[in-house]
Formats: sequence, C-alpha cells, structure tokens
Amino acid sequence: MYQQFSASTPADYGQTIINAPVAGPSTVAPHATTTTTTTAGTTATTQPTAVTAAGSNTGTNTASHHQKPQPLVATGDWANELVQLAKTAELKKHSLTLQLHTAHIVSAHATLEQKDKAIQDVREQKNKLDSERIRLLNCLAEINADRDKADLMETSISRECAELRQQIAALQEGEYSIAKRDVDRLRAELGQPSLPPLQTTLDEKTSQ
Repeated sequence: MYQQFSASTPADYGQTIINAPVAGPSTVAPHATTTTTTTAGTTATTQPTAVTAAGSNTGTNTASHHQKPQPLVATGDWANELVQLAKTAELKKHSLTLQLHTAHIVSAHATLEQKDKAIQDVREQKNKLDSERIRLLNCLAEINADRDKADLMETSISRECAELRQQIAALQEGEYSIAKRDVDRLRAELGQPSLPPLQTTLDEKTSQ
C-alpha cells in the first residue's frame, strides 16, 4: 500500500522512517483508511481505498443511470401542437353537440312532414264533406220546394173536395131528394119497388 505524507515533513525524514514500526500483515478492511502520526505532530492520511470506493460508487451510479428511462424531450413546436390538440378536443365536443341537434331537427322535420300530410288528408276529407253537404243542401232545397208545392196542391185539392162535398150535400138535400120522392111515389103507384138509397148506389160504384 502506498502512503501519502504531509508536505511539512521534518528534516529527520530518514530517522522517522527507521524508527517507524514495521507493519505486519494488514488486517484492515480493503475500504478502511490508515492514519500515521509523525513525531512533529503531522498527520498523514492514506486513502487508497477511497479512490477505489469512489470508483465503485461511480460504476454503481453509472449502472443506475443506464437503468433509468431517458426523459422525454419536446421536439418541434410543442406549444402549437398542444393548441391543436385542445382545438381538436373542442371540435369533437361541438361536433357531438351539433350531431345531437341535427338528429333532433331531422326527427322534428320528419314529424312535421307527417303532420303536414295529415293536415292535407284532413283538408281533402273536409272538402269532400263540404261538397257532400252542398249537394245535400241542394237536395234539401229541392225537397223543401217540392214540399211547398205539395202543400199548395194539398190546399188546392182540399178546397176542391170541400166544394164538391158542399155540392153533393146541396144536391142530396135539394133536387135529388125531390126527384127521388117523385120516382119512389110513381114506382109505388105502378107496383114497382122503390129505388135503393143513394149510399147503396155509391158503395156499389166504389166496389166496382
């Protein structure tokens, strides 16, 4: 092992080495540090193993450094890329909202078309009913006119019937009655039966 001495070594350097005890086999651990005190009070420190330990630590640190993942390094205009990503996310959000509103509008438009078709069907049915009502009203007007004519005719005929009944009654009570009495009297004088009553003659005429 090598020993390093302080720069303030005394003049009797050789004497000091002679008087120094001879070191036997080393029982110090490889990484231990050996310290020698000179007669002048100078302390010399031997640190051969410290270098070895430092080298070992350096190797360990190097191995650990190789085992760690390399940090990500931003390349290009990363700020612009972040803005583009944010705009893309916002675009997707607004696109979904637009699709939802579009679906609602399409559904409402389809319903509106069905309602419009239903309105057209109802209007056509209404027009048919109006036409039928007009036709029926015209028929009703004709029926009312015919009924009025029938009423007038009935009144006229009733008036004529009343006049005929009055004539019949006048004849039965007047000239017919006198004539029938004369006929019945003459037939009785001739031995012939009397004529049947007028009502019997009327019934026979009706039955024929």
